[in-house]
Amino acid sequence: NMAIATVTNRYKDLDISFLNNPVTKDIYTLKDIEAVKRSVRLLVLTNFGERLFRPNIGSSVYYSLFENATEFTKITIQRSIQDVINNFEPRAKLIKTNVSFDNIDNNTIGIDIIFYVVNIPEPVTVKINLERVR
Repeated sequence: NMAIATVTNRYKDLDISFLNNPVTKDIYTLKDIEAVKRSVRLLVLTNFGERLFRPNIGSSVYYSLFENATEFTKITIQRSIQDVINNFEPRAKLIKTNVSFDNIDNNTIGIDIIFYVVNIPEPVTVKINLERVR
């Protein structure tokens, strides 16, 4: 007898585009790593008070676009990301966050968030680039 292993999805989230699958007519879903990556991105890009009935969920990353490009600002962004992921995304175990100011005059922040997804051995990276609109 040969055992047949079935692969099941560990995590599943709705895709926020809310597009329908043309075959099943169901809303598309994100699975496993992609679901957690989307969640991390949304948490980091959410401002405090933006989610109704959950005003404590969010980070101060957007507000940092208006700060001076200093080492203190980098540390503030890193801590804000660390706090929101550790407090609101239990599927992600943060390894490190790299923050860079691509160009001080450009008001652009580059963020790399490196983490493990629980029960998946390879690290995952989410890249976010923010630019202040002039």
